[in-house]
Amino acid sequence: MISPIVKNSVRRRLLQIHSKCAFNSTGNSTGKKFNSYSYHQNEQMYSKNVRMAAYMCSAILGALGATYASVPLYKIFCQATGFGGATRRVNLEDLDDFKGESKRSFFEKMYSMSNVASARKNGGHANTWTDEDAAEKLASLRPHPDGRLVRVRFDATVGDVMPWSFIPTQRDVRIVPGETSLAFFTAKNNSDKPITGVATYNVFPAQAGVYFNKIQCFCFEEQRLLPGEEVDMPVFFFIDPDYVDDPALANCNNIVLSYTFFQTDWDSEEDEEENDDK
Repeated sequence: MISPIVKNSVRRRLLQIHSKCAFNSTGNSTGKKFNSYSYHQNEQMYSKNVRMAAYMCSAILGALGATYASVPLYKIFCQATGFGGATRRVNLEDLDDFKGESKRSFFEKMYSMSNVASARKNGGHANTWTDEDAAEKLASLRPHPDGRLVRVRFDATVGDVMPWSFIPTQRDVRIVPGETSLAFFTAKNNSDKPITGVATYNVFPAQAGVYFNKIQCFCFEEQRLLPGEEVDMPVFFFIDPDYVDDPALANCNNIVLSYTFFQTDWDSEEDEEENDDK
């Protein structure tokens, strides 16, 4: 017969063994659960990083595309809406005096009748556009009868890295709404290689842009100047007579027409440098 002392000793031993087995089983189970959780967490983090990288690449490509398309898109938007003081463009297609004459002779006649702010200098040829959307308005254009003078001030700047000098040949001109005027800006390439640039424009205050009509201008046209070349660029414009009747502009007798030139031929410059290195 087994004594009670031996029975108690065996019972305690069995309890100790059972406790160790239970602890080992629980520990292994927890470790497996922890490893599984870490694996899924890493998978989720990797997926998030991949999505973030895709978004960043899309944003960069979109920004590059917007950079190349900004000038033509800005041109279309401003001319359609007049946003930011963008000027309206005038049509010459159906003008009676324009029939049977060349554009050159017509503009020479119009220039001679305009308020010319400065004489044209000898220099290279500037690329200009002539819009043809509102011919009848120009044909019937007359100065406003109240004779109110409006001062149009000219401003010119270039991009930070563009090696051009760009200035208005006159600081301002005073005209009566309904009267045509002609002004010039002078651009010079100060570098030792050909440079191509495009000018954007704005009118301040913005409300005046609705009444500021450009007939002929150099903006949004590529201008390529050879090393040291200097070119006079014309702006032929008028202020709509309705400007005088706008209550919002009753006390506005000053308008600023501003141009900024940006370089557009960076790719060709890089190609030339690569060819020189070869």
